[in-house]
Amino acid sequence: MIHEKLTLFWSNHFATEMTVVQQPQQSLLLLKYLRTNAFGNFKEMARQVTIEPAMLRYLNGNVNTKGSPNENYARELQELFTIGKGKEVAPGDYTTFTEQDVQAAARVLTGWRDSRMGTTVQFVDRQHDTTDKVFSQRYGNTVIKGRTGQTAGNAELTDLINMIFDQPATSKHVLRRLYRWFVYHEITEDVERTIIEPLAEQLRSGGWNIGPVLKTLLSSEHFFSANMMGSQIKSPADFLVGTLKAITTFTPPTDATQKNQFYDALSISMAALQMDLNDPPSVAGWEAYYQQPDYDRIWLTTATLPLRNGATDSILVNSRGLGRPILDTIALTRTFTNPEDPYALVDEMNIRFFAVPFPDATRERLVLEVLLGGSGLAYDWTTEWQAFLSNTSNTQARQRVKLKLDTLYRYMFRMAEFHIG
Repeated sequence: MIHEKLTLFWSNHFATEMTVVQQPQQSLLLLKYLRTNAFGNFKEMARQVTIEPAMLRYLNGNVNTKGSPNENYARELQELFTIGKGKEVAPGDYTTFTEQDVQAAARVLTGWRDSRMGTTVQFVDRQHDTTDKVFSQRYGNTVIKGRTGQTAGNAELTDLINMIFDQPATSKHVLRRLYRWFVYHEITEDVERTIIEPLAEQLRSGGWNIGPVLKTLLSSEHFFSANMMGSQIKSPADFLVGTLKAITTFTPPTDATQKNQFYDALSISMAALQMDLNDPPSVAGWEAYYQQPDYDRIWLTTATLPLRNGATDSILVNSRGLGRPILDTIALTRTFTNPEDPYALVDEMNIRFFAVPFPDATRERLVLEVLLGGSGLAYDWTTEWQAFLSNTSNTQARQRVKLKLDTLYRYMFRMAEFHIG
């Protein structure tokens, strides 16, 4: 699951909107590249994404010519994808780069084309600016020498990426984004000093390979500290896919028709919860990862909360075109260690579905008021469960425990704590 979560991170980091690209095969090619290289070399990734057909089309790199330079990609490459935009200290000077650098980078990138309906790119040397490109003091007044011929595009692109990745701010920027994705939105001075800066140094000294750095972060004492447990509101992807993965008795369909129906329904549900995969709202990605001061609280609104409740309610019934419920509460409960003990049952559900342990009062309420409906004692559940197990073909005994379990699962999936991870 970490691999897919990291793939989604890169899809958000190097954001493109499929509705803008309008070439599904190009969007799929970019997604495959990001998935294959998710744990790989960030520097090489930035270079390759620059000339991916989907990115060329999305940010107008495919119409960037020496006679009419287009600055869209050159700006986002620096502001969002690599070095990051710092505080504006003077008109057109963003601390890490300047407007002069946007213009110079745009000229470096002239001449690239996508094949429109296809998935290949080409460099058209006659459309390339062959003059020298002079960058600002933010890049040490670097000059990228203009080249001619078919190798000019790749050579100047390599120089551009090298120049950007020589700046320490580039490693820090991507580490901040990784931290907000995997850990918490707030980056304090202490986190910057003790987490971001050491990891940024590890990234640079390790040749820009993401895998070892992410392993360091996700195995750190900081990541597992009590303060970080339950520190994020689940994204729609974490909410829906995480729930399905926790239901270990469910296997996605293999029949082609049902499989398409299932994943289409899952995709539609995710989009309704404001996370349309491969189609973020802008080049900046989903607002939950950058929009101050709300950050991940953006995921929960008066519009999306009822939809989340509806999504979890639906897995208890005949849903997603499968002809059967996603969650068979009896089947899943039978996989637990000691389901006849209502407190042990709630404890195991707590561990399986929630990020933080329940207070004693919550635990009592779930057993006595929710599972037992406020009209029984703990041993009443034990008696009913044992009666069901003694004769699982007894329809009445099965229905009694199923009704109670369905009520418990539905209630727990609607708890506020269920939305944090």
